[in-house]
Amino acid sequence: MTSKNDKARPQRPALKARRAVSAIGDEKYRQMHLALEAADIGIWDWDLHSNRVVMSDMMKRLLDIGSGSAASSYRNFLRAIHPGDRRQIAAALKEAIRRQGSFDEEFRTEKKDGAIHWLRIRGRVSAGADGAAERVMGSIHDKTERKMAYEALESARSELEAKVRERTRELLDANESLRREIAIKNRLQKQIMGISEKEHRRIGQDLHDSLSQQLGGIIFMSQVLYEKLKRIGLDEAQDLQKLIGHLQNALTHTRDLAKGLYPTLGEGGLATALNELAVAVGELFAVTVTIDCPEGVMTADEEMTIHVFRIVQEALNNAIRHGKATRIAIRLARQRGRVVLTVSDNGVGFPEKPNRKGMGLNIMEYRAASIGASFAVSSVRNSGAVVKCAFDLSGER
Repeated sequence: MTSKNDKARPQRPALKARRAVSAIGDEKYRQMHLALEAADIGIWDWDLHSNRVVMSDMMKRLLDIGSGSAASSYRNFLRAIHPGDRRQIAAALKEAIRRQGSFDEEFRTEKKDGAIHWLRIRGRVSAGADGAAERVMGSIHDKTERKMAYEALESARSELEAKVRERTRELLDANESLRREIAIKNRLQKQIMGISEKEHRRIGQDLHDSLSQQLGGIIFMSQVLYEKLKRIGLDEAQDLQKLIGHLQNALTHTRDLAKGLYPTLGEGGLATALNELAVAVGELFAVTVTIDCPEGVMTADEEMTIHVFRIVQEALNNAIRHGKATRIAIRLARQRGRVVLTVSDNGVGFPEKPNRKGMGLNIMEYRAASIGASFAVSSVRNSGAVVKCAFDLSGER
């Protein structure tokens, strides 16, 4: 027969196990609570039936609520919220209860010393056995420092953006001013170039129409005088013949100079002008100048012809004066829908650091830009130089 004591004995291990499990649960809760406290996170539990809010010590400190009983009324909890945010938090909690969902809000609280702190409150609504909302549990932590850091960052960003906008306006104003100055400079350069071209033409016409005619007249009179002296048999006739030869050379050079200053722009256009220039330069400086200008690259555009002619003229001048060239080749060819002008020589080339302040290169670059052309100069020491200019023919620009 089994006694009551014998029936109770088997139940003791189960009771001990339950107590052990309970102790483990309490310990885990205590550890979790300590971890939250260490992280400055408060926890709270709002019983919707009793309308009481149980708050941890950390939550009371965050809300600046005096110590005492852990439980407080929901009304007291709301009083701890800044008046400006109170309605927002109450509405968020009410909506979460209606949906039986979660919420995540921020609000301000004013400490007793008048300091304003920003808090973040989060929670979730749980339902009872009957399915109705029963309690709201959540956490709360102070995010004042993060908020202040974010606001400081936003303020710095706004200040930086304002400075960038201001600097951008200044740069735009400066760019506009520079653009106007460049436009004025370009107009002045164009006017100067136009005046220079007119002077070239005037001097060329004067050389051709005035000096050349005078020299021609002097040569004619000298030849008449030579014939008279020769008939008389005077020895001075031979001296006069030499003088006539010098005058004829002067006339030739004068006419060549006139052609260089005032190129012929007749039916032949650019090709004719360049051929005459090549002949004149070759005779004047005793150098070999060849020219290759197919008919397909001719242009009758006077402005373009003048600019291309002057670029070639300046390139020849540089090759002879600075490059000490004895052979110069001028070539015009079609490449990819454009005309490419190339002036190459066998001179000494440019120095390693050419003088970019020299007028020659600057004038050639400006003339090329005036007709929308590209311009480049390449050189190999003691192997000559190459001037290259690519442009569109008139009507194709």
